[in-house]
Amino acid sequence: MGWMELLIILVMLALNSLFAAYELALASVSVGRLKLLADRKRAGAAAALAMKDRMEASLAVVQIGITVVGAIAAATGGSGAEEGISPHIEAALGLSAGFSDAVAIALVVVPLSAATIIFGELVPKTVGLRNNEWVCLKLSPAMRVFGMMVYPAMAFCEWATKALVGIFERKMPHETTSRHELGLAELRAQAHMLRTERVIGSEQERIILGASKLTQTHIADILVHAQDIALLDADAPLEEHFVKVHLEGYTRFPVTERPGDPQSIIGYVNLKEIVFLAKAHPEAPTLRSILRPLIAVAPEASIGYAFSRMMSEHVHLAVVRDSKGTVCGIVTLEDILEEIVGDIQDEFDRLPRHIVPSGSAWVVGGGVKMERLREVFAEPTLGGDTPHDTQFADWIASTVHSPLRGGDALAIESLKILVRKTRRQKIFEALVTSETDGPAGL
Repeated sequence: MGWMELLIILVMLALNSLFAAYELALASVSVGRLKLLADRKRAGAAAALAMKDRMEASLAVVQIGITVVGAIAAATGGSGAEEGISPHIEAALGLSAGFSDAVAIALVVVPLSAATIIFGELVPKTVGLRNNEWVCLKLSPAMRVFGMMVYPAMAFCEWATKALVGIFERKMPHETTSRHELGLAELRAQAHMLRTERVIGSEQERIILGASKLTQTHIADILVHAQDIALLDADAPLEEHFVKVHLEGYTRFPVTERPGDPQSIIGYVNLKEIVFLAKAHPEAPTLRSILRPLIAVAPEASIGYAFSRMMSEHVHLAVVRDSKGTVCGIVTLEDILEEIVGDIQDEFDRLPRHIVPSGSAWVVGGGVKMERLREVFAEPTLGGDTPHDTQFADWIASTVHSPLRGGDALAIESLKILVRKTRRQKIFEALVTSETDGPAGL
């Protein structure tokens, strides 16, 4: 085998390695990343995106290239073996011409195959997989030109591939996973990997995972139901509203035409404007002058859609109406954000932990632990097997299973409870008396 044949084989091996690296790089790089690079006008990104969009055609280009260079290398090696090696074997070993040709070809094919596997496949594919973005950007323009040169063969292979794959897919069990769901699964996997590698923290991972669910979670899953809405009457005096605002602890309230009827919601107001109205117009004003319009969303709409609408229209509150126009509830911007970042707690969400005597009763904060409650009322079995660190408000909520309002009277086990204030539909403060002989004291 002469130097020319050896040079041709090495060139073909190098080209084979380029095709192999590009194949795996293109298959593993994400479309989203290529689109981002194309938007940034990175060299080669537009060509890479075009190749990624026609994956069957791109794979056909790669396979045609690998087949061509492989055939050239094999033909060159075989020819060189017969002409340069076979006569020497025949003369040295006294073998027949045919057998000498076979031995000569084997002496060329075996090392060439080993070199092709290692240097033409394994090494370049590993490099392409680990550096998929760089490989795609550098090689896509050349691969696109090569695809144009072999366009008839590429088009035929693309058509045949799609046709055969279509037949197999019709006969195989139908996959219900959409490309959208696969994309979200990939995003979550990447977030987990980044957190594992300490590129991001657990909080950032939670935000990414929460944001990925925006299009999959429906408004019906997070809305405040109509019967649980804290409402203000449009024509009630401001004194009433201040009492309601103080008891509920919200900053925005839907306003109704008919008292307590969520089906007659006509808008909403915020606390700052109520205070300003009381100062600027003390002559018995109503809320109608500061009403803000509410946008309406359907319960089956995604929270991602609601979030986009609320952000674009600069509103913090939306009313949820079904197809018949019935008010199902409301949704707030905070509710949606909590789906992304987790619970958002302000000063009104921290329940007080005081427990002080008031005549024959006790003023109990919603944050008091069951352990302290049992100690004060000398009832070790109060609440049954409820854990000691459970808050008083949570115990009541798990027992009553319905929204509470200021003024509600409850009788639970040996306790009589008068709800004084609520926050976020939990007991903020209550007046508690015991039917037993009396508390043990502080």
